[in-house]
Order: sequence, then structure tokens, then C-alpha cells
Amino acid sequence: MLTLESVIEALSNAFGAPAKAEEAPAVEVTKSLDNEKRMALFVVLEPQEGDSTTDLHADTYSEEEVEKACINFNTHCNVANIFHKIETQEAEIVQSFIAPSAFTTDDGREIKKGTWLQWWHFPEGSEVADALWEGVKSGEFTGVSIGARATVEDIE
Repeated sequence: MLTLESVIEALSNAFGAPAKAEEAPAVEVTKSLDNEKRMALFVVLEPQEGDSTTDLHADTYSEEEVEKACINFNTHCNVANIFHKIETQEAEIVQSFIAPSAFTTDDGREIKKGTWLQWWHFPEGSEVADALWEGVKSGEFTGVSIGARATVEDIE
């Protein structure tokens, strides 16, 4: 049986190891699962005005920046990939949207208004999709990333 570890190993062998942030802060991954439909809801990017939360690169994002990133992704990308290395049909992004209001998921996680969310579906019938889905359920597959390039401008 194919496991998430073997998928990661194969990708690492083919494309190099996944990028890791130096001294990455502990971040609780927000996801909500629908086991029957094999779907997971992930937070892609959360607006951070007025609080001390930052991403892995110590960047913060306004609600407007999060919305622009979501629109750009939906217009130009909207394809799942693994570790920013390879596009795959083994996981499908079925919804990518901005939360119109704050809400709480079924498992008690608070989602801010303006958060970019994605529903991912892991279809049955392939070993890779099964391994990815098992990784999501077990917590080994911990989340999604915007996987984007941007220019940072320091304003003084």
C-alpha cells in the first residue's frame, strides 16, 4: 500500500526535498474534515490586521491583500500541487473563496471574516489520493500554502 511517506519520498527523489522554513514557528493548522465526502477545508491565508499573528516568513496580510491573492489564484491557477513541486489530480480544489463573515467550524475553530479558504477533495480509486487522504486525516498532511511570489516594499 502506498503511504504519504512514500509519496513524499518519491517527490523528494524526483524534485528535491520540500522547502522548509528556518525555525518555523509552531502554527496550528486549521482544517475541517468531511470524512464521508473525503473533503478537507483548509485556511490558505488569514488577514492579520490588528493582531500579532504572522505567517512562516513573519509577513502579515490585510483583508484586501488576502482577497487579491485569492482572486489571482482562482483566475490563474486553481490546481492542487504537492510541496510546490508537481501538479496533481489526486487532490482537487473544489472551492476557493473568501469567508464573508466570521464563523466557527464544527470542530470549534474560529475563522476570521476575510479568510481565504479552500475545500479540497481526495477522490477514491487511486493509491496516491488514498495516501494523501490518510495523511490529511492523521495530521501528516498539515495544510496548504499560497505558493506565490510577491514583491515586498518597505514603506518608511
